Parts: sequence; C-alpha cells; structure tokens
Amino acid sequence: MSDVEEAITQAHHDEWARVVAALTRRFGDLGMAEEAAAEAFTTAVERWRADGLPPTRARG
Repeated sequence: MSDVEEAITQAHHDEWARVVAALTRRFGDLGMAEEAAAEAFTTAVERWRADGLPPTRARG
C-alpha cells in the first residue's frame, strides 16, 4: 500500500465520524451531512493522489 493510500485509509478511519457529526449538528440533517462529507472526502482523495499528501497528513 502506498503512503497516499495508507493516509487516505487512516484519514477516513480517524475523521469520518467526527466530520459527519459536526455537519449533522450544523445542518440538522444526517443524510445531508453524510453526502457533504463523502463529496469532501472524494475531492481530498483525488487531490492527494494527484498532488501528494498535505503537510498535516505527510507528517504521519
């Protein structure tokens, strides 16, 4: 597994529930929160694969 793939897996594991919970509190709609989190995560995955890891994830 590449460093990028490992960081993606770890970020999903570490942050998914926290992001969805925060968005649910903000918008009051779990479905909307999950959709927004999925879109953001998809964008991050695409960018990390193309551009490399951001400094906060590259540190490990």
